[in-house]
Formats: sequence, C-alpha cells, structure tokens
Amino acid sequence: MFKKLLAFVLAASFLGFLLPSPTTKSIAAENLLKTNCAIDWLPKNTTGLGIMLKNKEQLDLVLKSKAFKKLSELGATKMLVEKFNEGFNGNLEGASKEQLMEVLKVAGELFSHEVVIASGPNAPKSLSALFSAMSAGQTAPFTLMMQGNFDKDAISKAQGESIIQALVESSGDLKVPEVLLAFKLKDKKTGEGLIKRLEDKVPMVEAAEPKLKGAIKKEKVDGAEFLTIKLKGSMFPVEQIDQIPGVEEGQLKKFKADLSKLTFAAAIGIKDDYLIASMGPDLSYISSLGKGDSIASIKEFAPIAKYAGKNIIGLQYLNKEYLESVQGYTTNPEEASTQVKELIAGASLPKDIGKRVEKDVDQLIKEAFEFMPKVGARVGVTFLGDKGCESINYDYSTNMPIDGSKPLGLLQNFGGNPIFASVLRGKDVEKSWNFFSKWGAVAYGYFTEFALPNVPADQKEQVTAFLKKLEPTLAKLAKITASDLIPSMKDAQIAFVLDGKLGSKQWSAMLPKSKKDLYVPEPAFILGISDAAKFGAAIKGYREGINQIIKDAAGFDPTGTLATLKIPAPEEKALKDGKAYFYSIPMLEDVSKKLQPAAVVGENFSAITLSFEHAERLLNKTPLKSDISKLADPEKNLAGFCVFDNTALLAMINPWVEFGFEMMPPGIDEAFGVKKQVQTFFEVLGTCKGTVCSTFLENGVWVNRSISVWKDLE
Repeated sequence: MFKKLLAFVLAASFLGFLLPSPTTKSIAAENLLKTNCAIDWLPKNTTGLGIMLKNKEQLDLVLKSKAFKKLSELGATKMLVEKFNEGFNGNLEGASKEQLMEVLKVAGELFSHEVVIASGPNAPKSLSALFSAMSAGQTAPFTLMMQGNFDKDAISKAQGESIIQALVESSGDLKVPEVLLAFKLKDKKTGEGLIKRLEDKVPMVEAAEPKLKGAIKKEKVDGAEFLTIKLKGSMFPVEQIDQIPGVEEGQLKKFKADLSKLTFAAAIGIKDDYLIASMGPDLSYISSLGKGDSIASIKEFAPIAKYAGKNIIGLQYLNKEYLESVQGYTTNPEEASTQVKELIAGASLPKDIGKRVEKDVDQLIKEAFEFMPKVGARVGVTFLGDKGCESINYDYSTNMPIDGSKPLGLLQNFGGNPIFASVLRGKDVEKSWNFFSKWGAVAYGYFTEFALPNVPADQKEQVTAFLKKLEPTLAKLAKITASDLIPSMKDAQIAFVLDGKLGSKQWSAMLPKSKKDLYVPEPAFILGISDAAKFGAAIKGYREGINQIIKDAAGFDPTGTLATLKIPAPEEKALKDGKAYFYSIPMLEDVSKKLQPAAVVGENFSAITLSFEHAERLLNKTPLKSDISKLADPEKNLAGFCVFDNTALLAMINPWVEFGFEMMPPGIDEAFGVKKQVQTFFEVLGTCKGTVCSTFLENGVWVNRSISVWKDLE
C-alpha cells in the first residue's frame, strides 16, 4: 500500500505541470480507459488537459504507512511540529486563525478526490502570440550588436520596444485563452459555500469600481447556475494610448481597435458533481462541456486503452498546436528565414552583400530544418501497480534526433548496479558533421571577407599572417574529423554514469582512519565507438593539431608565454579489456593513489573516469543487476534509458554516517539519541528503492515509460 502511494508522490513532479481530469456523464465517444473522470465530458476541441485522481486515497497511504509512523515518532520530528504549532498559534489568533483553518479545510476537500485543469481552442494561438513577443525581445539585441552598439541601456530599451512591437503586430491574434479548473465534490455544500462567499463580495467590488456594476451576475450556462463576470476591452482607457515607441500611427490605430474588441469572461459554478471555474473570451467553452464527442474520442488516446483496469491516478494530454506554441521557436522554415533576414536588415549591409547573405540564410535554414523534430501531440497515463508508480507517455512527434532501432550496448558498460546512469543513442552523426562543416566554412569566409578588413591597421598584418598559418591546421583537423572521428562514432551512444564503489579507510591524512571503507562518488562520461583504432587516431591528431596552433600563435606572442606551452603525450596503462591514457596529478596522489582521472578506450567503448578501478569495472561488460533496472526491459530496442538506484546511493552514504557516529563527542548520543534518530531517518529514506525510465518506439510512436518503486518498512 505504502509503496503505491509514495510512488505517486515521486511521480507528482511529472504530473504537476500537466492539465486536468474531472468526471461527469459521458458523451458521444466511449472512454476506452473505463475510468470515470473528466475525459468523458471535456469536449473534443480541448487543447490540453491534466487529471489527478484519488488524491486523498494516496495521501492516506502515506499517513497510514509504517514508515510515516516511525518518522513521526522521532524526537526531532515532534520538536519541529511543536515549534510550528507554537509559531502558528502565536501569530494567528481568534478570527484570523479560524478563517485560515476554514480556508485550509475547504482546500483539503477540493483537492481530495479529482482535480482537473484544461485549455480550450484559443489557448495555442494566444500563447503563440505571447511567446513570439518574448522571442522578439530576446533577439532584439543582436541587431544593435551587429551595428557595433553594445550599450546596456540601448539594448534594454530595444528589448522592451521589440516586445511591444511584436504584440502590436499580432494584436489580431490576441484573445483570452480558455482555461478551466475543476474539482470533484463529495459534498456539494463545500462548493456552494465558496460561491456564496464570492457572491457576497460583489457589492463591495462594484462600489470600488463602478464600471463593474452589472458585469457580475448569476446566469444559467447549459442548465447549471454560474456566477459570471463579463468584460470588454472598450471598458478600459484604450483610446488614451497616445503613442508607443517604434509603432506607426496606422499600426497604433489598429492595435487600439483590436484591444477594444477583446472580451473576457469568467465563471464559477457547480455542474454535476464538479466545482468548475473557468475563464476565456466568452462562456462557449464551458457551454460545450458534455456535448458532442469528448476528448476521449481522438485517435491519440487509443494507445492508452490497454491500461484500462489499472489503478489510474493521472491523465495528461497536449495537442500539437499547444506544444508548437510553447516551444519558443517557429516550425516554419520560411518564417524563420524572414526573422533572421529582418535581423540582418538592421545591420545596414551593402545591397549586393545583403542579397548574398539572404540567399545563404535561406539555404542554411532549409538545411537546418531537416534536423528539427516535427512536433506531435503527447498523451500519457499514470497508475499505481505492483511494481510501483508507472507513467506511460506517447509522443506523436516525428523526425526525432534519436534512434531506437536496436538495444543500447552501453548498458553493459555501467558496472552492474550504478547509483545513477543514463544513455541515449542519437542518429545522423555524419549528416550533422557535414552540415556544421559546410556552414562553418561559409561563416569563416564571411569573417575573412568582412570582419578582417575592419581590424585596426596596426594589427591587421599580424592577424592576417596568423590566419594564413592557421588555415592548413584547421583543414587537417577537419579531415581528421571526417576520416577518423565521425566513422568511429557511428554507434552514436552517449552516457553518464555515477557509481560509488571506490573505497578507502582514510581519504585524507587530516581524517582519522575508519573501521570500514568509505566510498566516494565516481562519475564517468562514456561514448559508444564503432572503431577504436580510428577513435584513437582522431584523439592523437587533435592533440597534434592543437599543439601546432599553439606553436603558430607563439610567433605572434611578444611575451614568449605560448612558446612554453605544449600538450604532452599522455601516459599509458594497459587494463584488462582496454587501455587508459592519463596525466599524473600529484595533488590527487596526496589524497589517495586510487584517484587518477583517465581516458579509457575499449573495443566499443570510450570513457573518462576518476580512477583505474572504475575504468576496469566499466570495461568489463556486465549486465545490469539491480531489480530497478530490470523493470525497464534493458535488453529490448531502446533509444534512451536512465536509472536511479537509491539503495546503491545509501550503500555509499551509510559508511560515512557510521564514521560520523565514531567521531561524535562523548555524551552527545546519550543526551539526544542522535544515532537512533539518524538511523531511523535513513531507514525511512530507504523505502524509496529508485526510478527507471526508458524511451522506445511502439507502432511508430515514441513512448516514454518510467517506474518509481517504494516499499514500506516491515
């Protein structure tokens, strides 16, 4: 039981940003999940939703768990509760305390069962206009900098004016987004009491703002009574806007007209068993609740029908338009080209040069968009099961920069049971290199043609001479990349691993010796390689190339400092299944001879580690051992995988805790019971076993699956 609830607590971080899920009578389309909730009555034109279910049941699982009972009985916990109560009672007395308690009681009842948040059809366009304006503010400084103006005040002013200008230009798209918040009620009196208190405040609001007189009233919406407020932009002093910096008179006139046409409507009422609060340009969205096809009828929800019968605690959905509006950049290459060319226009380039730049920009954007994902809808379900809290999310995006066509081989190079590990396989490594190589050369051409002539006369000769020397080395490095590095990295796997098995009884002479080994974190960055020989040749070639650049630059350094610099060949050490390359670091040897950062190369594997011991552990191919890891089927075809093993983390930390007890001054434990309280805290912390995530393709749709495991104390 406890395992199920605490799993939800961890998963709540995934659900917190998501949208709604209330329940009412079903409409046209059948709810394939067989879950009595808001997807039965939210309309098909809903653009986003998130539903949290069985909230009180989950909280009760925690409060009734053995772990919570043991934690609450600790002296430190009791002391904190006592101090909180003293402060609460001391700062709030009488009516204030009663009011706060009443608010908390109402909030507790509202959030106990089902909470829903949803957005309507206007939301994507409204958000897109807002994000476009913010994006304009972010790019505004580039035009000034291209003109050589780096004044902070000028940049700040340009940002503000660009945001306003963008809002003015898109004023026709400005609408109040439809947002709905709903709470499942066990007792309608809770919702009725809340609405009555709001209604009682209406006379006071109207007295404070006469323009609102008559705007707030009760009315029927699809048969249910709502307290509503309706406003128009014309009610506000829009016509008093005389001017906006950078906005022409015609634009300003249209902007004011568009603002005057804006409408706002908000409503709160009870429909069926839900307290519903909403806002939008009008009441049409809440009027559509329970009519026509529901959101459950759309094809994107079809894959989650297989989870019918599960103990579902959450549902999430965002449509394509919504996601496109919040991602902060355009998905249209023509629009992107226009935006970039508008920036360039601010630099006032000569006409012939400007045309050449615009042509290159069009081609650059066209090729860049070949790498960009094509956004699709996302839908997900979260449920409690025997394994823990499980979340399944389906992403309908395409052209993703990941490859899930085969198993992730690097999972065999994680050392068996790391504390944390993540791996991802990308795609199009060679195509990406060709893109950056081509446009890097174009950028360098523009630099030498336009920036170089503007170098001060007394420095131009030196800079020109240095670049002439540099070009052969850069060409050589590019050739090494194309012929050695890129072919060696076709596997395209990249990973990060954190382990904690490197132990010593004394890590510093300043510390006393421990009775047991004390373990330290062992980070490692790993690359999957397909040709160890080519990879080694590329690394050697880069070192030689960098040394050549330093040597060339030394000829222009009057101080002689660069002439003394050179990257030496690393030391080498043969390991069981590979070779380590390293530079000795005397300071680390003073701490422990076990610590020695190294680059390690094996047959299909390269890594940077903190010790030879960790390197050998990673080189030795070992299947993942922890029960947490196995929950994600690591042997199947995957594009991504990550695991957090809390048991392994505590195994690294606990010896340090015991070492701390050894160092504790006499009498402290007897007086305060420190050992028992700390041990209990870590025992409760150990009820979290960990989380595992995986990403894979299922019938052409990307699936992100995560499982969090908790187990109550015996």
